[in-house]
Amino acid sequence: MKNVGLKDFLKFKLPSSVTFSPDGKAIAYILATIKDNNYSKELHIYRNNKDVLLFEDDKLSSFEFVDNNKINFISSRGDKDKERKEKGEEFTAIYQINLNGGEAYKLLELPLSVEKIKRVNNHTLLIKAGINQKYPDLYKANKKEKEKILKEIKENEDYEELSESPFWFNGVGVVQDCRSNLFIYDEKSKKLERLLEPSFDVSNFLVLDDKIYLSGGIFTTMRNVYEAIYSYDIKTKELKEITKKEYSVFFMEIINNQIILFASKNERYGISENPFIYRLENDNMVLINEADESIGQGVLNDVEFGNKRSIKVDGNYLYFLATDKYNTNLKRVDLEGNIEVVIEVRGAITDFDIINNKIAYLGLFDRELENLYLNVGGKNKKLLSFNASYFKNRYVAKPEYIKTIYNNEEIDGWVLYPFNFDKNKKYPGILDIHGGPKCAYGEVYFHEMQVWASKGYFVFYSNPHGSDGKGNEFADLRMKLGTIDYENIMAFVDNVLAHYPNIDPNRLGCTGGSYGGFMSNWILGHTDRFKAIATQRSISNWVTEYGVSDIPPQMDDWTNDCNPYSDEGFDNQWRQSPLKYVLNAKTPTLFIHSDQDYRCPISDGYQLYTALVYLGVPCKMVVFHGENHELSRSGKPLHRVKRLVEITNWFDKYL
Repeated sequence: MKNVGLKDFLKFKLPSSVTFSPDGKAIAYILATIKDNNYSKELHIYRNNKDVLLFEDDKLSSFEFVDNNKINFISSRGDKDKERKEKGEEFTAIYQINLNGGEAYKLLELPLSVEKIKRVNNHTLLIKAGINQKYPDLYKANKKEKEKILKEIKENEDYEELSESPFWFNGVGVVQDCRSNLFIYDEKSKKLERLLEPSFDVSNFLVLDDKIYLSGGIFTTMRNVYEAIYSYDIKTKELKEITKKEYSVFFMEIINNQIILFASKNERYGISENPFIYRLENDNMVLINEADESIGQGVLNDVEFGNKRSIKVDGNYLYFLATDKYNTNLKRVDLEGNIEVVIEVRGAITDFDIINNKIAYLGLFDRELENLYLNVGGKNKKLLSFNASYFKNRYVAKPEYIKTIYNNEEIDGWVLYPFNFDKNKKYPGILDIHGGPKCAYGEVYFHEMQVWASKGYFVFYSNPHGSDGKGNEFADLRMKLGTIDYENIMAFVDNVLAHYPNIDPNRLGCTGGSYGGFMSNWILGHTDRFKAIATQRSISNWVTEYGVSDIPPQMDDWTNDCNPYSDEGFDNQWRQSPLKYVLNAKTPTLFIHSDQDYRCPISDGYQLYTALVYLGVPCKMVVFHGENHELSRSGKPLHRVKRLVEITNWFDKYL
């Protein structure tokens, strides 16, 4: 039997964007593979029990069916488009391809960075697009005017003028003056018109009759966390505020000409709380379900790629993905707020589409990568297995469930056995701590963990207090960082060692990224039971992280219940900062960080690394240039390999 190799993910095929044709007889999807240190994309169509490659296009970003035989897709093709993009020109090219044959051709080009398109009628498009509020009318400038503006932007690109916070965003860069606005495009007259003033920022929008309903609002200095809901009359061009700026809106959809919303006022558990479900009636928000649903696919893994759908209306229901404990299921809600489970799984549904009660979905099950499934009448059928040949005769450790009780709470956890396990031997063990913290580990394939199990390590991981899938109260970590979560994790480790005597307690390693990196840093200053730590994209100092991260200042309730600039506020942040406890540090520690990580800025890694150098604790810092917070999931393939090599070598050296 073969084991899982460190570089094997370079061979994986990664599907996304599952979409039915209007008649439900075909399914289109994007398949990503890794070529020449990049992610190559293919558009496939599955119909009549056959899977057909339509074309390969590295710049393919999204697509939709026009009818049963035509697909529109967004891409930037050719050297000319590449050159225009490099000059800073904003445009979106929409292409069309006929499924019955022929080459794709450019159907439409819009002078905008399009984010989403909805059709109002047979000749009008409603477009959400990014703009720079300094140049809100760039889209309608003639060639000479546009060249002048682009030249001005180019000349000023080596310095920034900041007046907003947060001023950058992970994976994007500086977002000063960036807004998402709405435009109407008339395909007959070719007229393009911006609907809202330049400082207006839109999150969700939909069209109902002659009105646009949207969530968002104007901001000048502090980016919106709380949004208002508005209606915009397409005929009269009147913008009407329906609610005050008091909601975090997850999404808005239409069921039978009525609007349903998932939204939260964040009054119970702060900005990360789960939403309630509302219906909009006569411009009033009517509460229909005080849900405690963890919306979306929250089961972590390192093998998903591409755009995924988490909501879709079909018939009288809004279907949505929800994380329950350590699984992601498909559920639906009606206009009365009644929720029911549609597909319940052991693993994670990662993407889906539905038409006339027929459901196509991608799923991570049975320790395999995502496969394509069809559900009709409640019966599931696997249509395509993209990586079956890889898993044939391959050792993939089965997660063995272990429950830990602490403070009357159940902590879900798992243990992976090492390859060629011998019950007469002792093995080193690696504790892996998830990010978030409002995320969850589960029983799905996780490449880095399987690599370590294949190399002869026990690997164990859990969902401590603060994790997703168990409701708001369990997920609440405000003002508790490094307390109950740390106690949960240590209780879990004790429980694992008690039940798995083949794990050598003198050869334990610890790793984690983001919140898991924070917890690894916390462990560094609170116990020496681990012989090696690999901390990734982490936070070590909440005092200096505040105002530097793309985490909005309004989310300071994680570490503060008062003014962060007061003495009490400083004390709250410093008390929950791993750097405060660095004098206790003894464990050899590897730091992994990316220089364009704006979620957990690299300065946090430098601070703790420098402290260990000063104290003489064995340490090493590896910096990835040009990468961001998503290094382990969507970074350049060779960087992902290098990251895993560094962590694995660190554990091999000390364990």
